[in-house]
Amino acid sequence: MNSFSIRDIENLTGIKAHTLRVWEKRYGIIIPPTAPGKHRIYDNNDLKHILRISSLYHQGIKISRIAEMSIDEIKSNTLAKDKKSNFEAFISNLLEYAIDGNEQMFKKLMAELREMMGEVNMYMHVIFPFLNRIGDFWLNEKIAPFQEHFSSNIIRNELITAIDNINEGRERRDPQIVLFCPKGEHHEIPLLFCQYILRARKINTIYLGVDTEDEDISFVMNRMKPSVILTYLITNFSDWDAEEYVDRLSRKYGDEKIVICGPGFRGIKSNQQNVMIMRSMTEIIKYCESV
Repeated sequence: MNSFSIRDIENLTGIKAHTLRVWEKRYGIIIPPTAPGKHRIYDNNDLKHILRISSLYHQGIKISRIAEMSIDEIKSNTLAKDKKSNFEAFISNLLEYAIDGNEQMFKKLMAELREMMGEVNMYMHVIFPFLNRIGDFWLNEKIAPFQEHFSSNIIRNELITAIDNINEGRERRDPQIVLFCPKGEHHEIPLLFCQYILRARKINTIYLGVDTEDEDISFVMNRMKPSVILTYLITNFSDWDAEEYVDRLSRKYGDEKIVICGPGFRGIKSNQQNVMIMRSMTEIIKYCESV
């Protein structure tokens, strides 16, 4: 059973700790047990209940109205989603399903969001913010690895399915782009998302995936001669120098365009003419849609 401080709850739900304290005092919505020193400590059930309250609150329902609902009413009202909801409400729903390991509800919500707002908007406004939030808590050991891996694997599989469902009957067009994550990088979802956008535009891509060896890149470049390299790095656990890596790619493949993406490359600088550094996912989408 996980335990959470009020600051953890604030970070997961998007509701300020001060607001939570006011709600507790004024409406008695949830009174968690306290640890020695009178610090509020919440468990999984507390978190799920507050996530449901957060979902309703971000849909525009007044907290005084929510306070009048029973626990069962709060739960049932959370499932009755308003299409005009704030994105924060959907993030709260996904967090609850991830904590519970509820694959059916997680996938059902993704299907509803895809229908409601489209694949790209779903990832930009809900999925990536959700992954950032749950990833931070996994790194700080606030949730079990299962809960982070569970949700990431569902999202990865959903993206692969979306890519496979793109009409393959139409002829792909140039430029030919090779996509990969460098050696030691195992976070695949952002790279798959780039693959989805490019394939949706019928761009000719060569997808190498994560943890890609230099020898594999060289083989593809020499054999298939793509004109663009797109590489994505979130976290450099191998501790190699990112700026040196980019310079090496640029020198080795001087005739090709090198597109560098992700937080792992964000702080670097490059004066190489053939290097483009994407500073955000919005920039990446604009580039992929402009190719």
